[in-house]
Amino acid sequence: MKLYLIALFVFLSGHLVAQDSTTVEVPKIVAKLPLGKTYTLDQVELVFVDVLSDSRCPKDVSCVWAGQAVALVEVYKDQVLIERKEVVFEPGKNTNLNLKTLCAYKGLRVLANNLLPYPEQSQEKIKKEAYCLQLEISY
Repeated sequence: MKLYLIALFVFLSGHLVAQDSTTVEVPKIVAKLPLGKTYTLDQVELVFVDVLSDSRCPKDVSCVWAGQAVALVEVYKDQVLIERKEVVFEPGKNTNLNLKTLCAYKGLRVLANNLLPYPEQSQEKIKKEAYCLQLEISY
């Protein structure tokens, strides 16, 4: 009987340890899209057209309101314009993913994650050509 219980214990303990409960996240690709440039994925093209406004609070200043930046992006599918989207970036706020989604197509999702660079000093104005849109691509 002892031998039977020991064998059962060994079998169950090995079975319980062998189970893997880890979950695997879907891989995400982060890409940068400079102002005026095009990013192509399959039949989808994203064009970073303009920065409409940038009132984000510089790091060297204490502000009551963190400000916001608004970027204009055009989405093309098969070289046909399907949407012009204004994306609003508000530091410190979790924006709804639907508002940050530039396109969702056949399991592909492209999010506008951030607008770079973030203002460092209040005396320096960011030049338009320095802006870059940070994209998050997941399949």
